[in-house]
Amino acid sequence: MQIQKFLIAGGNSTALVLECPSGRRKTLVADLLQEVEQVGFIMVDDSRSPRMEMMGGEFCINASLAFASTLGPQGWIKVSGLEQPVAYKNHGGTTVITVPISWSRQDNIILLQGIGFILLPSAQRPNMGKAFLADLCSRFSMPAFGAVLYAENRITPYVHVAAVDSFVPETACGSGSVAYSIFSGVNRVVQPSGGVIAVSQPGNQKGASNHSHFIIEAEVTSLTE
Repeated sequence: MQIQKFLIAGGNSTALVLECPSGRRKTLVADLLQEVEQVGFIMVDDSRSPRMEMMGGEFCINASLAFASTLGPQGWIKVSGLEQPVAYKNHGGTTVITVPISWSRQDNIILLQGIGFILLPSAQRPNMGKAFLADLCSRFSMPAFGAVLYAENRITPYVHVAAVDSFVPETACGSGSVAYSIFSGVNRVVQPSGGVIAVSQPGNQKGASNHSHFIIEAEVTSLTE
């Protein structure tokens, strides 16, 4: 078993675990969440695209960026929460992924595949907690739900993953950045870390629901010696 740790856009510490027996995952996640914000499990089979499964079966853009950064100059990966593969490219410490995402919008709620978000102005100073997001998880039947507090091009994200009962004030959030980009049209989203996650949607169409390919780019830093 091998554990690698990463920062994405200067934050969102992420652990990726290679070759972990399924029976050890729950305990390992509990231990690693004392050090990082999220955990993914990597499966590599030469006959298939490399695959990552998140700790709660959710879809995670930042972990997908971290996973892709460990691979070659370009290729495809499979990730939990998405049926279609994700294309990636690596260059100079920056990773770009092209993600096919079905999404829908209900006022200030954006539902992506594998995770939903509620978007709230930071100026309202909403009191954020796990119970609030757990209720949204249940209401929308999602494995994970987040809140994005926003002000202009900056976000403060929180994420709850139901399967592991976690609640994390994230220092960077790729999925939250996509949700905010859909909501606001902002393409360069500044994270709590001060880093930027760039989101673009070729052939962008406005509407209440869509199936789109999003191009997401961020700097990925390995913390593993």
